[in-house]
Amino acid sequence: MDYLANITHQDLQLSKLPIVVNVDASSPVTYPVRTNLRYYLELFVPEFYQGSFISLTTLEGSEEPPQTLAGVTAYPGANFEIQDLLHGLVESCVPEFGLNEITLCETMVRPYYAKAIRKNGSVLIDEIILPSGFVYRGGFLESDYAAYKNKFFTSYVGSGRRFLTWKPNHATLRPDQPEYLGFITNFSPTPSELRLRVEITYEDWSTETITAKTLSEVSSMAVYVCPVGPTQLNLQARMNSAGEFVIRYKVWLSNENNERLSEERTYLVDRQPFRKVRYILFQNSLGLFDTLDCYGDGFETLRVQRQTAEQFRGYEYLPRVSERVINRVTGERELTVAVGYGRYQIKDLRDYWQDLFFAEQMYLVTDREHIPLTLLSDSYLADDDREKTVGRTLTFRYTNKETSYSRLPALIATPERPTGWRGDAQACELDQSTGLRNGKKRYGLLVKYYIDSGEDVKPRTQKPNIVGTEGYIPSWDSVDCTAGTTPFKNVLISQTSVYKRNNCAVGQVGGNWTVSVAANTYGSEVSQTDADGKAQAAANALDTQENANMFGTCIVPAPIPIGLTSACPTASTQPIFAVIVGSEEIITNTSFNSPTVRYAATGLNQGSYNLDIRVQYAASPFESFRIRIPSKGFSSAVLAGNQTYRIANISINWGDADLVIICEPA
Repeated sequence: MDYLANITHQDLQLSKLPIVVNVDASSPVTYPVRTNLRYYLELFVPEFYQGSFISLTTLEGSEEPPQTLAGVTAYPGANFEIQDLLHGLVESCVPEFGLNEITLCETMVRPYYAKAIRKNGSVLIDEIILPSGFVYRGGFLESDYAAYKNKFFTSYVGSGRRFLTWKPNHATLRPDQPEYLGFITNFSPTPSELRLRVEITYEDWSTETITAKTLSEVSSMAVYVCPVGPTQLNLQARMNSAGEFVIRYKVWLSNENNERLSEERTYLVDRQPFRKVRYILFQNSLGLFDTLDCYGDGFETLRVQRQTAEQFRGYEYLPRVSERVINRVTGERELTVAVGYGRYQIKDLRDYWQDLFFAEQMYLVTDREHIPLTLLSDSYLADDDREKTVGRTLTFRYTNKETSYSRLPALIATPERPTGWRGDAQACELDQSTGLRNGKKRYGLLVKYYIDSGEDVKPRTQKPNIVGTEGYIPSWDSVDCTAGTTPFKNVLISQTSVYKRNNCAVGQVGGNWTVSVAANTYGSEVSQTDADGKAQAAANALDTQENANMFGTCIVPAPIPIGLTSACPTASTQPIFAVIVGSEEIITNTSFNSPTVRYAATGLNQGSYNLDIRVQYAASPFESFRIRIPSKGFSSAVLAGNQTYRIANISINWGDADLVIICEPA
């Protein structure tokens, strides 16, 4: 097996689940009257695959009513749900009949960004471009939404490097059964190749590992469909040197260095003969296509409807002339199949078959095409404690109606007027994982034309320029598309990790580490906010327990020093300060303008504390001031007057930086 590649995953939004964008409320101080406030969200999407962004629509809304609890008022702002708009822009890709190469499904993922607009009546307050995101066509159970809404592609798919299916692992496949696995490249660094690796086990238990398929020019944030059935991998008749057939095999995806990018999937080859086997191809909840093998008894019925009319039989009323004639006959076919009664994982499969009932598309695999079906069965026994032998009966209707009967053989293709594809819509190519230009230029679209005359095919036929498809035009080097020419690049991100090291020696405690993303690592064609947002998302993804155990510090527990400094000028109308913890004054009154930090005699142990700052003036008018604690990100409101100001619930951890309280003029 290949060693794991070192990759960092990025999250996406799922189009079948809520996608909510919040626009911050306008300042209640500046706009105490809220009735005229209006909020807008303008949504931008690419015109085509990896194309430039265009405005899709602008939504209008009002802010949520302010919420007051225990004297504290919160202003939620305006919320916009955009999942329905985005869901219509992403599509699943039905595998082409006979597919045997790794292919890109360019319509499964689409980037987007939004612009928040705030107005007071008709007067513009501001416009803010929000960080961009990616939407993926798929969903999962609504009860899991709260936990996984922003973590599904990192904490589940990414952490397990999973293929995009709910089908149980170690599935059995018939030798001629088509099978597909979907994989998303939502990670960096982006590989230059995808290699479908296969470990084959023969009847004598000997093994060998091969690279079955290879795809070059891999795009980030894209979905790839991998054919993994025995026939698609040429394993159905493969034998080793001893003449033994394949009985099982494992598949996984690796990069150009044979470093593993995905999980392993194991398949058992079932050569047991059956009277009839049918294969149903259906779209799973994650938008890709799984295959259901139906080898139980099945039958097909034809129902017809006849449209009749009455006619005059003529003056003679001859007996051979019909008074009622049939104008049209329309037929509908129904297919009933049995599934189950398997030997392996049958209860896991029983649970998994529920996914079929949520499928939006399904097809019967024939000897020459995928025939669309509709599932008529509308109820499913998902669990039965008494059930020992698991089997289900499903009824489908052929989607397309019939008006005649025939059984024609497959037709050999005849020569047609030769056509080709030429490029259209040149643009700089982007690394989708970073947003930076990658030094190449590409055609975004291909237009079909007649080779003999050079004229466009009518009607005008165009498609995205995608690697592995007919007519694909590779990218080319261009000096105006280097990473340095990206319009917006991120600034340095440096932050203290949330996770702390937890594998220190006895007597030591783990500390944080500094998570950094270098400047110019991420870019954007849209805005500086978008570039910095990508870098921030990358920093958040690096903040894991695993990295904390590698880079975090181990220290001997020691009290954290606490100190006080004042930048207020020397004057009787300026305040002086003291610090009280519990009932003990640990730092006495400062003098005016004392920039040197005065420390308490003893520090604070790990825990949560209320810090009381006693403020005193010698004379009025009282000058205003503010209190800050930089290491805790705390800043008070503007204050003035003799008082004791409480900073509540300050958390102290072993290894924290010195807790320095800064008092300064407002």
